Amino acid sequence: MHTTGDVEEYAAAAETFLKADPCARNVLLTIIDIVRAAPGTYSAAPSFWWVTDGVAVVGAANWTPPHNLLVSALPPAAARELADAAVKRAMSLGLRPPGVAGPAESARAVAAAWTAFTGDTIERERTILLNELSSLVEVPVPPGVRRAGRDDDVPLIAGWLQTFSAEIEHPVPANPHAVADHMVRSGHMDVWIDDGQIVSMVGFRNAAGVVRIGPVYTPPEHRNHGYARRLTYEVTADALRRPGVHHAMLFTDAANPVSNSIYRQAGYEPRGEHVEIDFAKRTVDPEA
Repeated sequence: MHTTGDVEEYAAAAETFLKADPCARNVLLTIIDIVRAAPGTYSAAPSFWWVTDGVAVVGAANWTPPHNLLVSALPPAAARELADAAVKRAMSLGLRPPGVAGPAESARAVAAAWTAFTGDTIERERTILLNELSSLVEVPVPPGVRRAGRDDDVPLIAGWLQTFSAEIEHPVPANPHAVADHMVRSGHMDVWIDDGQIVSMVGFRNAAGVVRIGPVYTPPEHRNHGYARRLTYEVTADALRRPGVHHAMLFTDAANPVSNSIYRQAGYEPRGEHVEIDFAKRTVDPEA
């Protein structure tokens, strides 16, 4: 087990491993780019880990507060060691991750080790579907038009990021304005305009030839018009025309039939399962 707070050291060690499975490890990959470009989007300095078998990297993880501890598939024996290292890091910061996310077997093993070390309890586990584009399918065009996010959209997008996080019961970004500003300035946030009003947004990230769609959000008052479905289709189609991009993917909550139906209409199909494991909330720090 190796650990660092230096994103360049981590990237040098783990990036080849992460790129070997660019869909399942896509979030881990894109976090490297975000930390490089916009470290102020997190509430504390990120932490990185990777596991070697003496020759090659065989697992990786990161923690970007206030978000979950994020893991790749790991050798079973590494889960306890990673949890121990993460607990020590959390104690040094006076914080803790709200949970663990990643491929089901590894995330569960790390969460079990964490709770054994800390006495925390697991409050909930959600199945997250990894959806990959099989063949892009044209979807109906609702009223309005897509455009790239602009600087003057940032306050609205930041507010929607907060609302979206609360709606899906994810940790709210430490600095939603910084996240929105980074996505807009880097060209990774598009919106749908109808009658002069922004009615939906779709973010996206590119890593190792794969575009990952998300976050996708439409406020309740603008739903059931097909805005997000069409915006997802157009963002996907445009991304696939870019040099070096050859595949598209997104994550969905397995328990949300509406979102899963929308993406399947555009050609996305489930290809694997991850889990998000939430620890029960508490106010004391891990050292207690």
